[in-house]
Amino acid sequence: MYILEGSVSHNDKSYEPKRILVSKQAELCAFTMEANTTVYIFGGEVFPEERIIHWNFVASEKQMIEEAREKWKNQSFPKVPGETDFVPLPK
Repeated sequence: MYILEGSVSHNDKSYEPKRILVSKQAELCAFTMEANTTVYIFGGEVFPEERIIHWNFVASEKQMIEEAREKWKNQSFPKVPGETDFVPLPK
């Protein structure tokens, strides 16, 4: 589940916007959303291989993540038309 805006809580723990929550157990999929919360829920078969997530990068190999990190730092990705700001890579 991706929390776009608002917040979600489960077992007295609150999760804020711009977070991805992953549950491998169905009973953990019960949650409370605060007013004006928008979430995206994704589901399906589990991938046979592990997925590695770092910020906006998702891959099945750590080397691909490292390459994407370097490309982002060097601003080597194609530019988004009309976008002039650069968001630094989080630590």
